[in-house]
Amino acid sequence: MNIFKSVVILALFSLLSFIYGCGGNVDPNKASNATSARSNANASAANKANGNAEELGMLINFTLEPEDLTWKADDKKKSIVAVFRLDTEDEKKFEEQLSAKGPGAPREISTEEWFPAELIAQGESGGGSSVEGTAYPADEFYQAPYNQGTITRINGTDFFVIELAAK
Repeated sequence: MNIFKSVVILALFSLLSFIYGCGGNVDPNKASNATSARSNANASAANKANGNAEELGMLINFTLEPEDLTWKADDKKKSIVAVFRLDTEDEKKFEEQLSAKGPGAPREISTEEWFPAELIAQGESGGGSSVEGTAYPADEFYQAPYNQGTITRINGTDFFVIELAAK
C-alpha cells in the first residue's frame, strides 16, 4: 500500500508541476504588445534610410566620396534611391562628367521623409512635395541587378539623386 500512495503522490505532484509550469502567468496583452513592438521595430528599420557609402557601394557602383549621403533600398520594388552632396571641387568635376553625356532632361523628384531637410523645404516652398532638376543616364552606377535609372542634379542646390531599379 505504501508504494501505491507514493506513486499517487508522485503523480499528483508531477501533474501540478506540469500545469503550473506550462500555464504560467502570461498576460495575453503583454505577449501581443511584445509582438507588436517587434513588428514596429522591423517596420521602422525597413523605413529607415542608410548613410553608409560602403554599403551602398556593395549594391551599386558608387565610388564617390560624398560629404552627405542618405539612401534607401526597396526590396519589393527592387530599387535604390540615394541622395548625396559632394564638396565644391568634386561637384564641379562630377557636373562636367554628367554634362559630357548630353544636355540632360528636366525631371521632377518627389521628396520623401528621409530626404535631407533642405530638399524637403525646397519642395514645400514650391507648393508641393517635389523638387526639380536635370536628369542624366546613370549607367556608370549600374551593378547587377540594378540596370536602369537616372541621376538628377537638383536645381539650386548641390544635391544629386540617384534612382536605380532592376528590370
